[in-house]
Amino acid sequence: MDHRAERETELVNQCQSCVKDYVGGGFSPEQQPPKLLWLKKHLPDTWSKAAHLFDLPDWLTFQATGKTVRSLCSVTCKWGYVLERGGWDTEFLKEVNLDDLTGLDKLGTSISSPGEKIPDGLSDQAATELGLLPGTSVAVSMIDAHAGTLALLRYAPSPVCETLCIISGTSTCIMALSETKALVPGVWGPYQGAVLPDIWLYEGGQTAAGSALDHIVHSHPAHYAELTYSKLNSDLGDSLTDPALHTRTRDVHVIPDLHGNRSPLALPWFRGMISGLDLNSSHDNLLTMYLATVQGLALGVRLVIERLKLHGLRFTYISVCGGLADNPLYLHVLATVTSLPVLVPSGGNMMCIGSALLAQCAAENCSPTVKLESTSSGADYVSYCLIPELVKFYDQKFRVYRHMVDDQLKYREMMKSDN
Repeated sequence: MDHRAERETELVNQCQSCVKDYVGGGFSPEQQPPKLLWLKKHLPDTWSKAAHLFDLPDWLTFQATGKTVRSLCSVTCKWGYVLERGGWDTEFLKEVNLDDLTGLDKLGTSISSPGEKIPDGLSDQAATELGLLPGTSVAVSMIDAHAGTLALLRYAPSPVCETLCIISGTSTCIMALSETKALVPGVWGPYQGAVLPDIWLYEGGQTAAGSALDHIVHSHPAHYAELTYSKLNSDLGDSLTDPALHTRTRDVHVIPDLHGNRSPLALPWFRGMISGLDLNSSHDNLLTMYLATVQGLALGVRLVIERLKLHGLRFTYISVCGGLADNPLYLHVLATVTSLPVLVPSGGNMMCIGSALLAQCAAENCSPTVKLESTSSGADYVSYCLIPELVKFYDQKFRVYRHMVDDQLKYREMMKSDN
């Protein structure tokens, strides 16, 4: 959610390099080239002293092993590394004023796939600090949401390229995989081998998801400290599948992009919108605003899905983990808005399970694909299906949602200083 580098993002995206094609057509302030440029400009002493520049997962394996191995997942998804074009593009680095990195030592010259074993394993120092044996296998890392994706795929009843994975929390990552490469505007990727070897990853997302819901609820006059989402759900009604519960927002619509739109608009300046405000500050009004925000989050996922489908991706299921996976209202709405069954695996923390799978791959010298094939059957999950009586209602809500998006873009144009 760090958007300090918005100005630097604009500068990076002025470049003509095809590297931009592999991040949905343009970099985000949440990705590393703009952040590196910000660091170089605002903290020049730190910049000049840095011997290595790491993503967090690679920093952790460096601390564990003393090796500067970088994960293909990290450098591909966040740093502008393009495997099929030979990796680092020094001409791109020069074009965006990061020419002092073209030696590549600071970025990393040893790139390995997630789950590969890092040579020599756990260092003596790390072994002492962790109470483990020196030489214990350490796997090449993966970004947390991508590890969650790996775990969700382990539980998926359909082929991995037919499962849309949502890793939810403060923000959401919306992950799709394909055996074929496509350039999808506004969706990060295509990322080759970032989760599974020889498979392309497409990464959509919502910069503010759980954080947007928290903000709308906590800032309402009727909110009180002990109020929980479970309490809000029970106050809405006895059954979360009751059509009357959902249609109370017929005249209230929320776009919860309170911190920019990551996908598919890819506009960090985009903001949230509410249509239907009145003077009501009661608990009942809080319920309506809460419901409308949940609906807005699900409608935003549908917007990403429609963009992916335009470029040939197809889905049989949605699999969800993280904070919103504990909210049955969101899951019912998501299933109905997208017309896809929604699955929530019951195996525990998916990010931890995905990380454990990588460690197992390193210990057994096998790829994540092999590990998925050997463990993916018979998983337990809770499923949510669409509510037929509400399909038309949510189609109407989605049309309103799209109109509101278009309207904000028009407002931005109208308010330009040269108009």
